[in-house]
Formats: sequence, structure tokens, C-alpha cells
Amino acid sequence: MWNEKLFTKTMLFAIDKHKNQVMKYPENMPYSAHIFGVTERLINNAIKDEQDFDWNLAIQVALLHDTLEDTDTSYDELVDNFGRQVADGVLAVTKNDNLPKEMQMKDCIVRIKKQPKEIAMVKLADRLFNIDGRVPTWSTEKQEAYKKEAIMICDELGFASKGLEKALKTAIENY
Repeated sequence: MWNEKLFTKTMLFAIDKHKNQVMKYPENMPYSAHIFGVTERLINNAIKDEQDFDWNLAIQVALLHDTLEDTDTSYDELVDNFGRQVADGVLAVTKNDNLPKEMQMKDCIVRIKKQPKEIAMVKLADRLFNIDGRVPTWSTEKQEAYKKEAIMICDELGFASKGLEKALKTAIENY
């Protein structure tokens, strides 16, 4: 299914890059819990219905998906360590901070759609993990905006995996 040595190399790189970070909710949880949660959602919800699938690409991008956005990792560092395809996938799911906030996710989706379906699946898994962990301190308005964005992600990227699309739709309904 996937290369264990490649998985371990990617996992250790991601853990090291996020080692001093914690999640906002639950408070003080090591950030690695997020990257493993996203990877777990990807595996458990996509494995059922995927035949023609590059597991190595999907898992590497899942583990690395926040390295460009949240750490000092550079695109070139990802290319050097994991190859251009993985680096391009991580870049596609990374928000462009130079754009207005309301345009960032739409821009991400456009870039994700130019990538292999595995990259869209990572974005679906990321939102699935995040929406499952509702942040109780968020205002009603912020929660509604997050839910609306989740619907857009599901509508735009659900083509990549029926399993992830179904799981995200269920999570949105329960949000």
C-alpha cells in the first residue's frame, strides 16, 4: 500500500518541524496530533473506495500539509527531501497570505484542482479533522463561516473521494 521507510522519514520530518507548536483546541495538545489526525482521516475514509491511488503521495502530503504555512520550511526544502510532486501538493493546500482572507480558500481550491486527486483528498481530510473538533471559544459567526467554507470544500473537492466526501458531509450536518 505505501512505503514504510518513506512514511517514517516524512513523519519524523513533520514532527520535527512542528515540535514547538501546540493546537489551539484542545489546548496545549502537540500539533503532531493534528497531522496524524488528518492522515488517519485520509486513510480510514479513502481506503474503502480507492483503487487507482498513490498512497505514498497522499500520506506524505497529509503529514506535511501545514509545514509551508506554519513552520520555517521552504518549498525548496520539501523538493530536496521529498521531490517536486510532494512539494507541489503541499504548496497547493497552503493558503496564500498575500491574498485577502476571503479569497484564500478559493485560491487554494483552484490550485488543488490542478494537482492529482490525492491532494484534494488531503484537503478533504484536513477539513474533516478540523470540523470534528469544534472550537468552543469561537463565536457563532466564526463557526458558521467555517461551516460554510467546509461546504464549499466538500462541493468543490468531493469528486476526489466518495468516502471522504460522505464523511465530511456527515460532519458538516453534525457541526
